[in-house]
Amino acid sequence: MKAAQYIPQLIASLSPRPAMEIRLTSKHTVFTTGQTIEGELTLPRRNTTQYARISVALIGRTTTSIMNSLPFPNSGSTMDDTFLQMHHTETLKASHDQRIFPFSFVIPDALPFDSCYEKIPSGNDHLQLPPSVDYSSDRCCPEMCSVVYYIHAEVVVGNERLHATRQVQLLPLYHEQPPRFGADGEDNETHMSDSTALRLSLLSAKMGRVTVRAREAKPLYLPPDQPHHGSTIAPIRLDLALSRLHPDAGFPADCQVKVTLEAVTYFTALPMVKLPTSQGQLFSASVCSWKNKSIGLTWRGNKDDSYSSSIVVPIPVPSDTSVIPTFHHCYVAREYFAKVELTVGYSRALRIKVPVQIYNSLPN
Repeated sequence: MKAAQYIPQLIASLSPRPAMEIRLTSKHTVFTTGQTIEGELTLPRRNTTQYARISVALIGRTTTSIMNSLPFPNSGSTMDDTFLQMHHTETLKASHDQRIFPFSFVIPDALPFDSCYEKIPSGNDHLQLPPSVDYSSDRCCPEMCSVVYYIHAEVVVGNERLHATRQVQLLPLYHEQPPRFGADGEDNETHMSDSTALRLSLLSAKMGRVTVRAREAKPLYLPPDQPHHGSTIAPIRLDLALSRLHPDAGFPADCQVKVTLEAVTYFTALPMVKLPTSQGQLFSASVCSWKNKSIGLTWRGNKDDSYSSSIVVPIPVPSDTSVIPTFHHCYVAREYFAKVELTVGYSRALRIKVPVQIYNSLPN
């Protein structure tokens, strides 16, 4: 009988100790600017009879890994940077009943300080709050970089320290801005025009020259509460020109167009002064495409004996894939481009690449 009395105590000693737990009470699965992340920290019952120092923090962290074979600074290194820490601390008095500690954090519209200020002599501001992005949640993001947010709780009870962590998803609001162009309109990532010889049949000689030019694309609006709903229409206008046209050449009646939305993720091991151009520091992925069979062309004569025509094509946005907005941060950035392939007659395909900003906040 005496041995049986010790069995429950033996089982209790072998059982795993109850862990501290973070529970979110908010209904949101993705939090945005101005919203509140609410939750509760549940303490094991055995710790509620002692004084406890409690710290709960909302932490934002960036991780980037640079390949060892690439010829630039910090090649082969991994960088971890904590750019956001919002703390809530409190002392919990001894109690047999109080096991739940509530907490809340309001998502700011910008970072409270520039963590890169001392690393960049120019003093560029890096105060934009980046969205959650990593390889598992965003198929346009490479494995070499991530931006994660999590709630981290630490409780000190006597000589014991308890820890708990829970990841959260953030999608801050971004306002409309003009697409990025390089200095003096030159940018390695942007090709706003292309030209080729005009051929009207498979075996015909060159009958002139055809050129396509793109106008600046309007920014795309994606509602923050409808990430899978698509977007408002923001088409691209393309201007075509025929020059040095052969007297016997006819006018092409139509053209074929393919538009692909491309996401480019930039990542570095040093704070960005400008976006990197090395292949080992950027990752391109196609989000979705739009194809047509033919678009009719109406040609107009110009004073210089050339001819011109214009068409409008849509920028495709997926209805089944969540697309994060354009953003720039110290170590990770995301931009979008509309890649257009246009074919007139039997000429080679004309290719252009137009920068497109995606935003999710309307002006007040």
